[in-house]
Amino acid sequence: MHEPRPSPRLRDPEAVLWKNLPRNVTGMLLFELTWGFGLPFGLYATMVPSYLTVLGASKSLMGFMQSFWTILIPLQLLGGHFFAPKTRMKSVIMLYMLATGARLTYDLLVVLIPGMWTTGGITGFFVVANVVYVGLLLLGQSLYMGVLTDNVPQKRRGGVFGLRTLFSGLGGVLMGFAASWVLHHWPNPLNYRISFLICDTFWTLSSLTLFLIRDRPARVLRAKASGFFRSLTSKMGILFANPNYRIFLFFHMLNSVALTICSFIIPFAAEKLHVPDEQIAWLSMIYLASSVVFGLLMGRLADRAGYRSVGAVQSFLLIVFFMLAMSSRSFIAVCIAWTLYSIVNFSGSFMLVNMSVELCPSLGASDLTALGGTFLLPFVAVISPLAGSVIDTTGSYLAVFFIGATIATIALFGFAILVREPRTGRLYDFKQISMS
Repeated sequence: MHEPRPSPRLRDPEAVLWKNLPRNVTGMLLFELTWGFGLPFGLYATMVPSYLTVLGASKSLMGFMQSFWTILIPLQLLGGHFFAPKTRMKSVIMLYMLATGARLTYDLLVVLIPGMWTTGGITGFFVVANVVYVGLLLLGQSLYMGVLTDNVPQKRRGGVFGLRTLFSGLGGVLMGFAASWVLHHWPNPLNYRISFLICDTFWTLSSLTLFLIRDRPARVLRAKASGFFRSLTSKMGILFANPNYRIFLFFHMLNSVALTICSFIIPFAAEKLHVPDEQIAWLSMIYLASSVVFGLLMGRLADRAGYRSVGAVQSFLLIVFFMLAMSSRSFIAVCIAWTLYSIVNFSGSFMLVNMSVELCPSLGASDLTALGGTFLLPFVAVISPLAGSVIDTTGSYLAVFFIGATIATIALFGFAILVREPRTGRLYDFKQISMS
């Protein structure tokens, strides 16, 4: 009599990961495709500042709203501790649907009952809806990044990232003409409100595709301290004790700071170049098309040359962006610059989480996403409102773009010379020297 063979999970947890990979990648790509359907109608980086410009909001408020993605990042610290690992996929779906549902509520009320609002009330409600939207989305995103990283083999992560950006971009491209028609067909600000309504409807329904994903990673055993603050202190201690992580995070922070300044090219195009609403919609299309064209290349570069190279490329593209922004006299130059911004923006979180996982494998991807973003908070959250205040006070966009170019140049130097990663075999190892 033959003894029963052990299950794949007991024999090789990695085998289960590979077995579920086709189904999981299918779920991930369907999510990106359907989420992409809504992107041209409500891409945060383009449509939010454009809508605020129409409402007559200050540049400081625009910068403040762009910094929500950093200010609210500490919420991600709650994800890895308070949401059970066994149900994290269901938690992601719930958080995503609540996030988009909050903004969908705003959309419905201002479109169906426009007479009950003052201009200040509409703006204030929009700010509150986006606080809830960004906060819940970030909380779910930290969990989802853990799902993406834990359920994809290390050698395939760059490739899967490229496919995700490809499908997201394709979904957006398919809807690009419809988004441009919406912005052209109705007068502003109604055109923006209808566009957001379409976007948030797509996004709310899109989250249902995540039920296809089986979250069955080959888990790494990690010590877990009892209590939220004790656990948080332990994780932060691990990261701060790693000099290679500290050096990487500093230069990634510089890229992130420069990236937040890029969004001011939207009001610059509307005010200085007098670009109409329907052409602003094409900037969303450029963002999505860039993900289609360059997503696979960035993923392949990460797999072959490492994330240090990705960081250096991001810095270089940001420098060229600011050079174009400072010299732009036409919408074509703005479009080229926005293409470069798009490449850096859609690969930013991918860069942070995957480089962090390689440098600090003892922590999970969800924790690393949350902690890394929280460390960036004091720097990134301040620069965007501050840059907006400079524009409000001086009326000059060029000074802000020059500051962004300087920051990106320092980051390029750091990634090219100082940052190290495990695959190079040349990590820093600082040792305490005894004075006795």
